[in-house]
Amino acid sequence: MTSELPMTVFPASARPELGVRVSVDAPADAEGAWIIARDRVPKARISESVATVARHFTGVRTVSQIAQELGEPWTSDDVGGVARRLADAGLLRTDAQRGDRDRRLDRGSRWRFQPPLTVQFSIGDPARLFAALRPITRVAVEAPGAVVFLAIVLAGFVVGLLSTDDIVGVLDHPVPLPVVIGLSVAIVLTTVVHELGHGAVLSHFGGSPRRIGAMLFYLAPAFFCDVTDGWRLGRRGRRVAVALAGPAVHLLCAAASIVLARFFTDPMLHAALVLYGLSCLMITVLNLLPFVQLDGYLALMSALDHPHLRRHAMHAAGETLGAMLFGTMKADRTMAVGGSGSTRRGWLVAYGVTCRLFPVVLVGLVLYRSSSMVAGLGVVPAIAYLLTVAVVIAVAAAALIRGVRALHGRRPDARRTAVSLGAIIAVAGAILFLVPMQPAHQVGFAADGEGVRLVASTSAELPAVGTAVTLESNGIVLRHPLGNATVGSGSAEHDDGVDLAALVPVSASGLTTPAWTRGLTEVETAETLPPYGRATFSDSRATNIAVWLWQAFLARPVAALGSEHR
Repeated sequence: MTSELPMTVFPASARPELGVRVSVDAPADAEGAWIIARDRVPKARISESVATVARHFTGVRTVSQIAQELGEPWTSDDVGGVARRLADAGLLRTDAQRGDRDRRLDRGSRWRFQPPLTVQFSIGDPARLFAALRPITRVAVEAPGAVVFLAIVLAGFVVGLLSTDDIVGVLDHPVPLPVVIGLSVAIVLTTVVHELGHGAVLSHFGGSPRRIGAMLFYLAPAFFCDVTDGWRLGRRGRRVAVALAGPAVHLLCAAASIVLARFFTDPMLHAALVLYGLSCLMITVLNLLPFVQLDGYLALMSALDHPHLRRHAMHAAGETLGAMLFGTMKADRTMAVGGSGSTRRGWLVAYGVTCRLFPVVLVGLVLYRSSSMVAGLGVVPAIAYLLTVAVVIAVAAAALIRGVRALHGRRPDARRTAVSLGAIIAVAGAILFLVPMQPAHQVGFAADGEGVRLVASTSAELPAVGTAVTLESNGIVLRHPLGNATVGSGSAEHDDGVDLAALVPVSASGLTTPAWTRGLTEVETAETLPPYGRATFSDSRATNIAVWLWQAFLARPVAALGSEHR
């Protein structure tokens, strides 16, 4: 069964006109494709014949006049058909876009919002910048630059293997505050070069980077370079090269930094180089994952020559799961991703499911890692964290609402829907409330000439008297056991001036925070304790996953709203 979609009718007397900031762009090379774009962002690849017709849509000539001007084999019906397709895609001007609003939109805007949670600010037209960079890009892209790149990356790999123990040692220790600040600045500057790499390679191949600027990407500050003009490049390999140019910058910086760290013995500079190299490597790996709209996805989409691959995959996954669980109708489509028809759709569905789940896991890990840290920093970081959680929940709720609406539009089977929803609710409830957990808690410790004492932020609870705790190093990434102790019988004391290093993995910096402290007894260690570290203990009270989620993601940041930070 098929449904009739409403289609715009274009009589021979109509005067079609391309929409506000809609353009028809010629191929960038002999093998490239014609592109129709809105606000310089490609919306679809079109044939040369359709491009020829679309370029006549100026609002001056009628459909019949355009057909006469084009000549054989074009007829008024053919021209009207092209106009109808563009109108249904929202690429033709409507009456509502006439007048003052047109003039306002034609000037464009530096600000752009992209759902669900990206805000971009364009600095301007980067054409001159990338024209100036072409000589450098030519050297970097061609054989000499490629040989140097591979040599540095290989050297970084070998040195990294030889320096494994040294790298682990850096990750297993807290980081000086100046290193944290310098590392943050270096990563920001490298990200700028990363984006310039995309644009420079596109410009080298004959494309035109359309915009460059700064953005908030899911509340995280970042930079961007719009290289969607790469779809005008005919060769897939060139489009893949444009997508991978940015990760190549970070990989090069990672390798060079690891090599340089081998030659510096100053502890602070050595740690900074190692952490910078590992940060660049982590950013490279994250960018290459094809499950979110980062460089790895763009490279995969370009290699398969499948625009909007992720959207199509998630749509296919939704259709398949909807048909299985709710009896919805599934469209009969062929997805060109290689292999037989059933194999193609099977891979597409699996990829779509992964694309749905991966952002959830990624955001969950980031929030879990951040929750305990921000609780120890005071009220303002806790508020920022809770606002971030609220935004994540709002985005998830909006996605759920869209999914329910889409499900309703596919006419689900009422009986199967009731059974499936009941089963989903029952399984989710059983997992959340019946699966037992015994969560572990983390606080800090401080060791000095007077002994060892636990340190907890004012939003956290100290363990009860007699509780066994494990003392660990407070590394920036890794931790190793230092010894064991027991919570003493003394009462908890409030200290207004505990060094922040007792709660977060930074070296003593003079920054202090209010905290609860309690002495430890029966301290057993195989080595001298550092001034500050991490203490872990298990909760004797069994709980369930629902309570654990509350404690892991919300309890401490909420309690921190009553604390003060100095």
